[in-house]
Amino acid sequence: MSLIAAKIIVTPTLMWAVSTAARRWGSLVGGLLSGLPLTSAPISIYLAAEQGEHFAADAAVGSVEGLGAVTASYLAYAFCAPRMGILAAILLALAAFVLGGALLHGVIQPGLWLATAIDLPAMALAVALCRPGPEAPARRSRPPRWDMPARLAAATILVLLVSTLAPRLGPGLSGVLAPIPIISWPLIAFARAQGGVGAALDVVRGSAQGAFGVLAFYVCVHLLLGRVDPVAAYAVSIAASAASVLPWLIARRRPRAA
Repeated sequence: MSLIAAKIIVTPTLMWAVSTAARRWGSLVGGLLSGLPLTSAPISIYLAAEQGEHFAADAAVGSVEGLGAVTASYLAYAFCAPRMGILAAILLALAAFVLGGALLHGVIQPGLWLATAIDLPAMALAVALCRPGPEAPARRSRPPRWDMPARLAAATILVLLVSTLAPRLGPGLSGVLAPIPIISWPLIAFARAQGGVGAALDVVRGSAQGAFGVLAFYVCVHLLLGRVDPVAAYAVSIAASAASVLPWLIARRRPRAA
């Protein structure tokens, strides 16, 4: 199978399988799978195959910086959502992403370890700010019919754009664009419209928890790619991503004290 065919077929197939499994088997499976870099990993793999392992390893540093910008958007939304309408809160969150990316990648350029040190407390703060309230609604809305096609199309378009433009963008900017939460934000808007602010913040909280897995993936890719077999490097990186989400799953499954 050619790389173009893989991008068009493998990416939406992976997204469909994971989304279906999460809906069928509930929050435990869904939470674990949400921590996997479902669009980020294919982008990184295609960059390694098309541009070389060194390019993909360098792009992983940009992705860690980009993850900081993503977390900035979650923090902005957590602050704005209870105070503003749907559109205003999302626009300000996306503005925080752009500003965060410009500062981290364009101005500060912190490198892998400083960017990781920035990302970790920011992600933990986003999770803390989005903790469910005592009156969280129990009912769940059915996703709209466009939900699944939108996920598949968004993931595929992002993979195609970043991998195709990578030679012009360079490893740093290609990496920054890879973790864009192109799937999460439509879901956040839908949850807000159907279930209110609390439901939207639940989606943001799950995305922030999953970001720990995405961060682990990129750190491992940068450290391993070019030093070990690429298949082994990506296998270890994906395993580390899944393992990083397990503490959140365990905490989520513990019965609450009365």
